[in-house]
Amino acid sequence: MRFHWLLLSILSTLLFTLPAQAGRLLYWRFESNDNRLVFTTDSRVQPRAQLIPNPTRVVLDLPGIILERPSVNQAIGGTIKSVRIGQFNAQTTRLVIELAPGYTLDPQKVTVKGISPTQWSVDLPTPQRIARPSTSPSLPPRSTPAPLRPLSKPPARTSNDFQVTRSGLFIKLERNGSNSQIQVNRSDDKKTIEFILPEASLPQSLLNQAQSVNKYGVSEIRFEQTRTSPLEARITMRVAKDSPNWQGYYSRLGGLVLLPKGGISQVRDLTPPKPLANNNPSNSVSQNQLPTISAIQLINNNTQLLIQSDQPIRGHGNFDRLTGVYTINIPNAQLAEPVVGPQLKKNSPINELKVRQLNPESVEILVKPSSGIHFGELTQPNQQVLALDVHSSQTLTLSPDHKPINILLPPANASVPPITSCPTVSSSGAPKGRVLVIIDPGHGGKDPGAVGLRGLQEKDVILPISLDVSRLLQEQGVQVKLTRNADYFVSLQGRADLANRVGADIFVSIHANAVGGSRSNINGMEVFYYGHQDLSEAIHRSIVCSINVDDRGVKKGRFYVLRKSGMPASLVEVGFVTGTEDNRKLSDPAYRLQMAQAIAQGILDYIQQKRL
Repeated sequence: MRFHWLLLSILSTLLFTLPAQAGRLLYWRFESNDNRLVFTTDSRVQPRAQLIPNPTRVVLDLPGIILERPSVNQAIGGTIKSVRIGQFNAQTTRLVIELAPGYTLDPQKVTVKGISPTQWSVDLPTPQRIARPSTSPSLPPRSTPAPLRPLSKPPARTSNDFQVTRSGLFIKLERNGSNSQIQVNRSDDKKTIEFILPEASLPQSLLNQAQSVNKYGVSEIRFEQTRTSPLEARITMRVAKDSPNWQGYYSRLGGLVLLPKGGISQVRDLTPPKPLANNNPSNSVSQNQLPTISAIQLINNNTQLLIQSDQPIRGHGNFDRLTGVYTINIPNAQLAEPVVGPQLKKNSPINELKVRQLNPESVEILVKPSSGIHFGELTQPNQQVLALDVHSSQTLTLSPDHKPINILLPPANASVPPITSCPTVSSSGAPKGRVLVIIDPGHGGKDPGAVGLRGLQEKDVILPISLDVSRLLQEQGVQVKLTRNADYFVSLQGRADLANRVGADIFVSIHANAVGGSRSNINGMEVFYYGHQDLSEAIHRSIVCSINVDDRGVKKGRFYVLRKSGMPASLVEVGFVTGTEDNRKLSDPAYRLQMAQAIAQGILDYIQQKRL
């Protein structure tokens, strides 16, 4: 009897400490290119934000929101050290964006914006370096500069307006109409693909410009804009003759995504054709395969010189005290034509800059600082970027007091949005109880599936993903049945029989991949179909548009559950438990939730597309 009273006392204490009708953090993502954190909850939330120094952190508390999963610490790189997500107390989830050591930012320029009562974005300004007084020796006077030549005037565009991503191409633009359809035309000789975008406006930096791509079988992309009514943007790609057709989708985050049909694996190894202009017949195929230095930019309030490439590079620097010139050598690389370079104005920390192709396989960059400026170390924020620190004698200080950050509330008429993803398929809402979806977590129980690095088992990866997919779909009004909802074994026949017996409209089986031997460099997701390709393409498109993962494409497969299910069916391989990169991601609950959201959105896109 005493035991029962003790148990009731403990339960009562727990009930009183738990928040009433607590919401959950469903999804979050940090977009490094834009210094932006986005997150979604399943109920309304009013964030509290502040800036805390030493080290500089943007801290957001979400009252009434619980995490329901282990804390997350994701390393970012560059000027942003990490993003941490954790349960601050029983009623509050805390998100922390920590800057790299030596950097700070103006809290008045941090924007916390409510897109809706459940969807928020945090936009950070460019972090500023807290500079230390110069201790370098005196520099030679400007009257005796080294024989350098400045870069030719670069095209006026920012690197974010057009991006070559791991899954395809991304172009920023604005749309004046929500129902306009993208027209795609391919030339008779198969060498050009034109996208016509009614009621769309390109950014000023891309107007009447041509950009080199030299990847995915695309040599060049051109941008044109009509200036009269009707408004229309035209984008033309120069592609390999044997390239598959490409398709375009509007991103809900703003912009256009271009993807090859069947996924990036269909074009990854295609050699780009010669560009439409600026042909250089001396360029060999081996040169085209070298990393290309495309841009050299001053960033972070002129405190870093950034050297960007389209592939991994390595470099080393050396400062000559006699001439005052810093030399950067980059072997196994080539220069783009043209290279985007910084504008060297009167007050620029860079006095002169020269880039040259030292030999067919080596690039040399010579940099001379302005008076009162000295260079720090040459570092590598990621595999495709080299960064040279730029210091001055000026010191930036920050008050030790916590500083509040302004929060922009969502519009009064904003509604709770459906799950967010990249492509926009239809403006209609999700069905309310008419569609039945079978979610099939593979393996289970006595069958662990694939076993990867550090003993990670496939069944332990895909069950939480499948449970989240089921929950997210049900929250959007879709009926869902799971072939298993815990760690037990179900035969292949039993899975297909369940789908056929209940008359399901859609069947989605979720798995993780593996390879034998020591091939830990193989990573990526892929989606399979047998008789109905549209469902797999919708799921694939949603994943590559919202998750940074290697793309192995959409493929036909003779899996039992695909062949024996009497409805549109798809099998998703979310990654390789044997791959170094995928194993790390699939071990992270936050990444698994992102994958679940992308799969769920792909299913919703298919339902809306087919008007089920």
